[in-house]
Amino acid sequence: MSNNVNVSLDTTVDPPALKVHDHGHIKVAKKSTPQTIRWNLTGTIAAGSFVAMDADPPGFRWVGDAPAAGIFGTPTVGSNGNSLSVTDTHPDAGSDGTWTYQLHVLYDGKTYSTTATTDPGTTVKNPVIINR
Repeated sequence: MSNNVNVSLDTTVDPPALKVHDHGHIKVAKKSTPQTIRWNLTGTIAAGSFVAMDADPPGFRWVGDAPAAGIFGTPTVGSNGNSLSVTDTHPDAGSDGTWTYQLHVLYDGKTYSTTATTDPGTTVKNPVIINR
């Protein structure tokens, strides 16, 4: 199974930020085989590319508590740079959880990111992956 999620640049906020078109979260159901989650750049940001995974900050990173080892594979930037994927191994209740992540994209010489915080006093809509 593949969860394809579009990512665009939201210029209605200051500073501009990446917008993940996932209705606020990616829900992954239990399945005996690993599932792929893929983020695809769309609109003007499609001319950009996800930041390399060995850069600081990387194209994908966990915010706050990271999932236990073995639930997610290593995030990988696609060959053309405008997609990023990670496998989610979610066979049973042992891999249930909700995890906040952040994406980084290089476009027109600037790095843009999703907004993410673990501060409970804010109203930021963190992008999350939910295993249920």
